[in-house]
Amino acid sequence: MAKKRAKKEGEEREAKKKPRKKSKRREVNLERWIEKYIEKIVELSGLDMLELTKEEYVELLSDLIEMLYGSRTSYTKAEVLVKRMNRYRDRVYPLIAARLLGIKDHLTETQLEFVVYNIEDAVLAAAPRLYAEVRRYGREDLADVLRYKWMKHWMRKRTQVLPIRCPYCGFHSVMPDMTCLVCGAVISEGRLKDSMNFKELLEYFLDSLGCEELRTLLNYDYVLANSLGLKHPKERRTPVDVEIYLTRSEKELIRKKLGERCGNEEAKER
Repeated sequence: MAKKRAKKEGEEREAKKKPRKKSKRREVNLERWIEKYIEKIVELSGLDMLELTKEEYVELLSDLIEMLYGSRTSYTKAEVLVKRMNRYRDRVYPLIAARLLGIKDHLTETQLEFVVYNIEDAVLAAAPRLYAEVRRYGREDLADVLRYKWMKHWMRKRTQVLPIRCPYCGFHSVMPDMTCLVCGAVISEGRLKDSMNFKELLEYFLDSLGCEELRTLLNYDYVLANSLGLKHPKERRTPVDVEIYLTRSEKELIRKKLGERCGNEEAKER
């Protein structure tokens, strides 16, 4: 009897020593969670104004919801997720705007407004399409917003100096080959000169040069130009500098300035 009692006590001590197996917590099936709460999220966030189908909202927001949801081992309410969306609005809404462009071939006017006001650096790639949509709706106010965002992100992402302004669409988007990145126009030199008020710019530029710079300028048939104005061909080029060729009368103006400032004889020799 004593032996049986001792054996039983020994077994009980061994059982106490063995660690209890921890029960695994079930992870939230996020795909099902999104399917269940997407309409509530859309309503609470105000994104119902985009008037998409449920399937489009799932495609639009799934990746963002996954990022904002947090740990899948704990349950998150739709209201909490929307609060997170609003807290990080400055980062979330530009992503939604860019994503919306990817799922819609044509935007409604309301959707276009949302994209234009919320898009950020993606504007550099999306500007041609957005400008075409803006023109379709006749929304010059939205075009102005696009132009501002284009300039802002060009200087942040590409070059500190802006390209020359396009005389057709108004974006600073004319490339060295005289084509516009936004509206696709091929700009003639005459049209570009008119839009820049080139004659006045040239006068101002020549007045800023010294005698030696005027002398060397006569050896070239062009000047460089960007949004900051004109540059001497000997200056370091930026990727946005355009070559603008000088007419005979413009070359004569250089000779005139050289003669007035540095002596008539030298100008005649050139």
